[in-house]
Amino acid sequence: MVPLCTIILCFKRGVNPRDEEYWKEVVEMTSKHSIVQLVVHWLARAISTLAAVFWLLILLDIIACDMLVGFVCMNWEIALLVTLVIFSSLSVIIAWQRERIGGTVMIIWGLVFSVIAIVTSTSQRAFSIMVSGVPFIIAGFLFLASGLWRAHTGTGSERNQLGIA
Repeated sequence: MVPLCTIILCFKRGVNPRDEEYWKEVVEMTSKHSIVQLVVHWLARAISTLAAVFWLLILLDIIACDMLVGFVCMNWEIALLVTLVIFSSLSVIIAWQRERIGGTVMIIWGLVFSVIAIVTSTSQRAFSIMVSGVPFIIAGFLFLASGLWRAHTGTGSERNQLGIA
């Protein structure tokens, strides 16, 4: 199926819509550079970045509040949170560069966040899991799908050759 934007471009360029050679080229191009692939790719990037920024802001809030009080209370929970936030943010950066590797690491960190949410939350566990780990898991699977899709269609290596990296 040819996207509507391709048909519109066809009319703008003055190409005969019944030209078979043109449509063969369009179908070949669209199969390699699918709009769905671009949406999956950028949706993974958006979800992972928002999740990492969310956790970074929470971490900064905790540290800033402790500094306002006059002391920084470094217990095991804060140390664990700092470690998780740093490594999950690094996994987002890795996923932007290497989709399959970063997606796998991101799924692992999402599962770790989910397990910690199950262990530490006393009420509303489902909400805790949905906020903490699920965004990383969803983004990780989207990164894996995008990376595998590119490898399957031959649109480039892990580095993006579509000009969207």
